Amino acid sequence: MEEKSTKRRKPSALPSILSLTAVMFFLGLLGTSIIGFKGLGKLLMESSSIDIYFSDSIPQEDVLKFKTQIDKLQWVKSSTFISREEGMKQMGDKYDPDFNSYIDVVTLPLSIEIYPKAEFASSKFLDQISREFKENSSVEDVIYQRNLIETLNSTLKNTQLILGGIAAIFIIMSVILIQSAVRLGIFANRHTIKSMQLVGATNTFIVKPFILTFIKYALIAFPIAAALVYLIIWQIPMIFSPLNILAEFNKNIDTQNLLYVSIFIAIFGVVLSATCSWLSTRKFLRTKIENLY
Repeated sequence: MEEKSTKRRKPSALPSILSLTAVMFFLGLLGTSIIGFKGLGKLLMESSSIDIYFSDSIPQEDVLKFKTQIDKLQWVKSSTFISREEGMKQMGDKYDPDFNSYIDVVTLPLSIEIYPKAEFASSKFLDQISREFKENSSVEDVIYQRNLIETLNSTLKNTQLILGGIAAIFIIMSVILIQSAVRLGIFANRHTIKSMQLVGATNTFIVKPFILTFIKYALIAFPIAAALVYLIIWQIPMIFSPLNILAEFNKNIDTQNLLYVSIFIAIFGVVLSATCSWLSTRKFLRTKIENLY
């Protein structure tokens, strides 16, 4: 009888481990993605400049003094002075190699490129800053890529929401699968459990083996999930060169934050397994004996 019970319990281990692996994998992917996208978003935000163009009558010395004042502002990460000659070179490199042949260097204005810190890179804040700069009589125009900033912010938020939704779906699925697996294990041992109740065994004594079993499943699932996350995030970019964006994404994943995510996921998996097995077993223990048949 014991051999049959043991054989019945074994199939329940695989779906439980797989469901726990799936939820830990997607939570790990979500955690690393949040860290990576945050770093990547910061890099992209700080690489988008505000360009200030000055009137032709303003001497270069005044523009350099203006740059010195800008560098002292709290929201500025860095700034670059663009002379007329440098502006000509950049226009030629960016748009047309023959640019210098039909544009006079004198016609290009002096300018300053300002790179804001990521936490200040919002369209609302940059609109306000642009208006303040335009109030200066020496400033002819202020330009920044407003659509790019808004698109970056929107894309990062939407991506995190999508990943969060996927993780939530897999959490629900894992809870259902774990509870089903627990019920199968209980059903295979239903007569033994009820016999233990009849001879006076406490609920804690009966429930404990099920909880320990599913905690063991969680501990098995965690390294599998971690390996899958490592394979997707770090190894695939090394194999497939077109996915260079993932390589850039990886550079922004902080080791300390990654350790925190791993600890959280491991604890979450153990708590989820223990809670589901405890709830399912407790519910069965309240079942009337005639319902066993």
